[in-house]
Amino acid sequence: MSLDHRTTIVAQISAAVACNALAALRLAITEGLDAGLTKAEIQEVISLAKDVQQQPISHVSHLTNQILREPQKKTHEHSAHCGCGGHHA
Repeated sequence: MSLDHRTTIVAQISAAVACNALAALRLAITEGLDAGLTKAEIQEVISLAKDVQQQPISHVSHLTNQILREPQKKTHEHSAHCGCGGHHA
């Protein structure tokens, strides 16, 4: 698959925003301007990437909080004094 130069730059800007990679973002924006992207187009790409970036973070936070709230099952070693009755089974 081959992407045109403009699409490649848009992808680079999006990836740099998603990774919060400022040096890469600076380079991609400069390349975009040199390739003829307007400032408005670059701002739109950045805005869309920031919106997308927020979605997974909220989902990851929600899932993490949910998992950490759930009681963890501990392995239980049965003994004559544990009181669970499992060693009599």
